Amino acid sequence: MIELFLTPGDAESAWIEAGLKEMVLGYRRVELLPEQVESVLGRPISLPALRHDERLVSGREDLLAYLQKLEQLVEEWRRFQADACYIDEDGEVC
Repeated sequence: MIELFLTPGDAESAWIEAGLKEMVLGYRRVELLPEQVESVLGRPISLPALRHDERLVSGREDLLAYLQKLEQLVEEWRRFQADACYIDEDGEVC
């Protein structure tokens, strides 16, 4: 499951949560005080941060890039989860 780590009252990071909601992905929101970050995440890292599987992402640019890749993955996953048939770029039918 995707976990979103924020400091309490952090309105600046609303764009991350909005992106996850727009993709209609389940996630767990975890609010951490600065002194809790290292004990919970295993290393000092700036918040906001996302943890998905074993990957931990922090920093605006890295978060933006990760959300873009995640969006591509979600689109591809949903495309092939429908009860429909697609023709791929080679003309092959599923």
